[in-house]
Order: sequence, then structure tokens, then C-alpha cells
Amino acid sequence: MTERTVSEDEERERLVVDGAFGCGYLVRGGAASAPDLVDRWPVHRLGALTYHLHPRTRLQTAVRAHGPGRVVLLGHPVDVDAGTADGQAVCETALDTWAAGGLAAAVRYLAYLGGRWTAVLEPLSAPDAEVPGEITVVPDCQATQAVFYSTRAGIALGSQPALVAGAVGADPNPASVRMMSDLRAARPRGVVFLPGTMTTHEDVLPLVPNHLLRIRLGGRSAAVGHERFWPFQDRVEITDTSRVIDEFVDYFREHTRLLCTIDRPVVSLTGGRDSRTTLAAALPHLRRDSFTFTYYNPRDGLVGEGAPLDVFTANALSASVGVQHRVLRWRQPPEGSVFAEIYDRTYPVRRGSTGAAHAMWADLPHDLVHLQSIGAELGTTFYTVRPDAPLTPHRLMEIVTGRSDLPAELEQQAFGDYLDYAQFTPSAIGGYDYHDVFYWEQRMGKWGYLKYQDGDFAHRMLMPFNARGLIEIMQSLPYAQRADKVLLRAMLATVPALSDAHLPAHLRPDPPPEEQAITWRDLVHARPHVRPRIRSALDRVPLRRSSDRSMP
Repeated sequence: MTERTVSEDEERERLVVDGAFGCGYLVRGGAASAPDLVDRWPVHRLGALTYHLHPRTRLQTAVRAHGPGRVVLLGHPVDVDAGTADGQAVCETALDTWAAGGLAAAVRYLAYLGGRWTAVLEPLSAPDAEVPGEITVVPDCQATQAVFYSTRAGIALGSQPALVAGAVGADPNPASVRMMSDLRAARPRGVVFLPGTMTTHEDVLPLVPNHLLRIRLGGRSAAVGHERFWPFQDRVEITDTSRVIDEFVDYFREHTRLLCTIDRPVVSLTGGRDSRTTLAAALPHLRRDSFTFTYYNPRDGLVGEGAPLDVFTANALSASVGVQHRVLRWRQPPEGSVFAEIYDRTYPVRRGSTGAAHAMWADLPHDLVHLQSIGAELGTTFYTVRPDAPLTPHRLMEIVTGRSDLPAELEQQAFGDYLDYAQFTPSAIGGYDYHDVFYWEQRMGKWGYLKYQDGDFAHRMLMPFNARGLIEIMQSLPYAQRADKVLLRAMLATVPALSDAHLPAHLRPDPPPEEQAITWRDLVHARPHVRPRIRSALDRVPLRRSSDRSMP
């Protein structure tokens, strides 16, 4: 018997399937069909829905003959209160909670899970029922495992808009292309993202963090309600800083510990407090083959010191606590390469920056859990300009772009339907600052998931700050203390080698009291190869004083 050899084309396709939509899913019911994109994915038919799961997506399900229904958990749920990262045990607890306290109790239990996951709760239907009962879909804290959906043909739910569009036959959305162009023109530098309910495909909508979906199937069609479930109670400000610090440190340590049990943990590290805080919590649970890593784009070193300092700081920090540090060279994938195909298959419409995603896919092992510190600013602060202005499309566009002079038509296109869709009103958000909630639900919900997918192309990215109980603890402090990052400082104080005080003075994150202007001497010092050109230029310029010609 001869052993069959794998052709280059087959191996390439295997790599593309493993990477594209990494750790993602497509769930469909009614008239929705399976697109070619999921041809090689495992299929599970559970109740009224069909689940197409990426080969690296984890499935847990629990159902009992006389129970209220079926619970499906996709991903890596973590129960901090129970001290477990056993997804099946979490699934069973969700079902027990549903049976004992009803659907609202189950939703609340799920809402306070950590980790990264999507939950589907489908009630058991009577044998003679003509249509199934109402299905509930709940995302994790920040919807880091994103949920997009469409009822254009039955119901389709997916981790990326392209998967949903493929299942229902939706076309690319030209309005999204124009919106991104307009936003980039309004904000030439910094992050921009598709705002409000807009996605890259027509008739495909996002499930906003802190909301759930209620789905009712009717034959080949479906109706969906998008409903806010958080906050469960109004915000209460706590001025007992010591109490909040203790609660934060305990919660953050335990959540991070549980994430470290899922697979080999590594930490993406810069000089910032957010990632240092993650390293401090993860340090006791790192393995001998764990490491930290930092991206570096060589071009950034030519325009400022920020990127090189991140590398030097991360390296010094890692050495100080005895952890290996790696530097990943940020770079675009070659045209026609395997990773270029992975990226194009995942994002057939809108192509963003691929440098970091490619570096992780090409340079890191694929059998690891990547601890990423995105989301920390939910608990500290991000939007620092907070006028007492009403919640309107104009104000939301002002937050996103920093501009108050944009056309009203553009503001309406971006956020005209969002306030109603997300039930985003002061009374509905229970005393929480709308700047914090907007950052949570829009920037994290519409931009953050792209960053998480960058890691999922190769491995599994998990966020220690992605836990509702943790964010509520952090947001309970007065604004000034949050802005001062007292909780992160307290966590860093538990590992003194990672605190600001133990960094070399030139690597500390705090800027000098007075920033000096960059002069031509600084340029020459940074790029000595230009000295001969400057000397030549000076020789051609009449000089009034010989001192003017001095070189550094």
C-alpha cells in the first residue's frame, strides 16, 4: 500500500482554510444556505439551526429531555466566580440556571462570564409546535467574538460579515466604502471604523455589545429583535479606593489565571501600563516556553522614538522578570502568498492593515493563547473630552472624528438609526457615562473585533480585560482616579520590576514636563547619513557668521 502524497495545492488550501476566518463560525436557519466559504468546515445540526464551525472553533452544548432547552457555547467561556475554564461545565451551569431561574437568569449568568465566546439558547419545542420557540443569542462582554446577522433569507449569524452575506446572498455595501473614505478625509490620522449599524455588506447588521438577539423562525423566514440587556442595575460610584483596588486585583488575577490554563500563554507587550498589567497578572502562570512579544515596523523608527522605545522597554521588562522576549517585524505579506489569500478570503470587500496579522501568522507558533490588553481603557478612560452635550448623531460623530463641522447628512448616515437600534439613551444606560458606553459598544464592537481576528488567523487571542464584572469594578471609581489609572498602578505594584519606578528614566511612559521642539540637529543625530548632504547645502549658502556652519 503506497502512502498518498499531498500536493502543493492541497497543502496551500489546508493552510488557507486553517487561517481564513480563524476560530469563526456561521449559524443558519430557514432559507439561509451554506456558502462555499465553509465547504471544509465541520457541520453540526442542533435543534432548528445548523452550525458551521471553523476547524479551530470550540463547541460546547448542553440539553436535557425535560429541561428548558439547549445551550450552545462557541469559543472559550470562563467562569471567574466558579474558578473554571471548563467550557462544558460552564455550559451545564448555564442550562441549570435557565431551568432554575428562567431565561433572564441564564442571560445574566452568561453576561458575567469572562473569556471569549458566543451563546445560543434555543428552547425545546413541543412535538406538535408548528414553529420553534424564540432563540436568544448573547455575546461576550465586548462582543470580542463578533456576531453579525441578516434575515434577508431565513437567519444567518456569523463572526464576519462576509460569512453572513454568503449565506443570504447579500452584496457588498457601497455606502460603507464611501463612509470610510469620508471618515478618513475628516480624520487623516488615527483610528476610523464603520460607525453605527453599518457593515461591509448590505442587509448585514452587527450585534452590539451589551445587547442580545431574539430570533423567531417561521418556516423559511425569520424575525429578529435587537435588545439591550445591560446595565442590570444603575451605576454606583465607590470612593473607597482601597476596597476597589482589592476587588480589581483579585478579579483580574483570577480571570488571567483561568485564561492561562486554556493553552500555552504568551503576552503582547509594550511599554504601556495596560500590557504591563496583563504581564503582572499572568507572570505566575507562564510556562517555561511562554514569552512576550512586540511588533516593530522599521519605518516607524524613522519618524519617531515611540516604536523603538516600545521594543526596548518590553525587552527590559521581560528580562527583569525572567521571560523570553521576541520582536516581530511588522510587514505586508507578499502578493499571492498564502497569508494574502487568507486575508482576502476573510475580508473580500474592505482590506485594512495586514502587517501585524501577517507577522503573527508567519513568526509565532500556532499552538498558543495570546493575551492581548485591548479593553483596559473601558475601565480607565479613553475619551477625555466630555462636554455636557446631549446624545445626538452630531455628538457621536464629534466623538469619532474630533470634528464638529461635518455635514449633517454624513452624521445621519453614520448614526441616524443607531440611538434607537442600541436603545442608547441616558435612562437606558443607568448612570454610566455615555462616553464610556459608546467606547465599549462602538469602538470595541466595530473596530476591536478586527484586531482580535488578526490574532485568530494563527492562534487564539484572549483578553484579560474582557469581563463584565471587572469593567464594572473599574468604572465604579470616580473619573479622576480612573484617568490616573490607580487600579493598574496597584496591580503593577504587586510586581515591582514592572512598575514605572523601576524603569530606566528614558523608558518611563510619562512624558517630560516640557516637550522640546524637534530641530534639524535632532534629525541629523537620528540619521547621520544626511550630514554630508547638509554640509554640501551649507557650503552653497552665504553665511554671515562662521558659527552658523557648525555641525553637531
